[in-house]
Amino acid sequence: MFLSYKYKEFPVVGILLLINIFYFLILELNGGSKNWLTLVYYGAKEGISISRGEYWRLITPIFMHIGFFHLIVNSIGLIVFGPIMEKIFGPARFTLIYILSGVWGNIFSFISSVSVGAGASGALFGLAGCYAAYLYINKDDLGKFGRESLVGLTWIVGINIVFGFTVSGIDNSAHLGGLFSGFIFGYLLAPRILTTFVSQFESMEINVEKKVSMQRPLLLWVAFVITNIIINFLVVRITINAFY
Repeated sequence: MFLSYKYKEFPVVGILLLINIFYFLILELNGGSKNWLTLVYYGAKEGISISRGEYWRLITPIFMHIGFFHLIVNSIGLIVFGPIMEKIFGPARFTLIYILSGVWGNIFSFISSVSVGAGASGALFGLAGCYAAYLYINKDDLGKFGRESLVGLTWIVGINIVFGFTVSGIDNSAHLGGLFSGFIFGYLLAPRILTTFVSQFESMEINVEKKVSMQRPLLLWVAFVITNIIINFLVVRITINAFY
C-alpha cells in the first residue's frame, strides 16, 4: 500500500524498502538469512574480513536483515521516519544521511565486536538522531509542535536503547553509532526554518506569517561527505591496528 501511493512523493523510501526485500529474498534462497555463512558470503559486517580490506562490508549490511521479524521491524521504522526526513532534506540529502549513519553504525559495531552483524538499525537510528537535531535547532520556529515532537522522539529512542541493552542479540553499538552520527549530521546540515512576514496577500492588506525552510549550501554537503569518508577510513585503520 505504501509503495503504491507514496512512491512518487517519497521515491528513496520506496527504493530502500524494495532493496531490503530483494536482498532478504536472496539470502533466504541461498542458505537462509539466519545462516551466518550465507550472511558473510553476501556482505554482512564481519570484523576479520573488514580488517583484511573488505571495507564495503560497512555499507552492504545496511540493506541486509537477519530473519523476517528483523526485516519487518526495520521496514516499519523506515516507513515511520523515512518520509518525514525525505520531505525535510530531499531525496539526495536523505540518501546520504541514511547511508552515512548506517556506515557509522557499522563502524561502531566493528570497533566493539568481530561478530557477524547486519541490519538497517544504525541508519534508522541515524534518521531519528538527525530528526531530533532538526527539531532542536528549529524549536523556536516550530513552537509547541517541535517541542512535543522532540520529547516524543526522545522517549521512543530512549526506550529502544534500553530495550537493546536488556535483550541479547541486539547490536546496541550500531544503534548508538547511528544515533550519535545522525544527530551530528542534523545539527550541522539540517535546514534552518526562517520566519518572514508578508504584509500583502492577494491584494489584501494582511499580516501573514510565512515559514521558509532553507537548505544548507551544497558545497557544505560535499565537504562534509568527503570529510566523513576520510574520518571513516582513519577510524577503521586505527581500529584494525589496535585490535586486529
